[in-house]
Amino acid sequence: MTMNDKTPLKDHSRKYLTLIVPSRTVMRLRGMLKVILASIIANEILMTAFLYLAGMIDPNVPHRVVSVFSFVTCFLVGSWLQSDARRAYSMAREKGLIAPVDDTHRSLGITADCPKRWLVILHIELNPAAVGL
Repeated sequence: MTMNDKTPLKDHSRKYLTLIVPSRTVMRLRGMLKVILASIIANEILMTAFLYLAGMIDPNVPHRVVSVFSFVTCFLVGSWLQSDARRAYSMAREKGLIAPVDDTHRSLGITADCPKRWLVILHIELNPAAVGL
C-alpha cells in the first residue's frame, strides 16, 4: 500500500464520523425541544389558574411573584418529565420491551404494547449515547 491508498480511507472514515455525530445531536435537540414545549404548555395552563386564583385574593399581584411562579413551574415540569422518561425506560428495559442495540442493528426496537412508549422514546432522544446509539 502506498501513502495515496491510505488517504482516501482516512477521508472516508472522517465523513462517516461526521454523519454519526449530527444524528445524536439532532436526537438530543428534538428531545429537548419536546421537553421545553411541554414545560411551556403546562406553565401556561398553571399560570392561568394561578393568576385567576391570586387575582381573587389580591387583584394587584406583583409581577415578580408571577415570574418566580412561572420559572419554578417550568423547571419542575421539565425535571418531572425527564425523570418520568428515565423511569419508563428502565421499567421497559427490565420487562424486555426494548431490544438492545448490537453491531448489526443500530436502532432500538420498542414493542408496540409498551405502556409508556412515548416516554421511552423521549429518554432515548435525550440520551442517545447512554443507550448505545
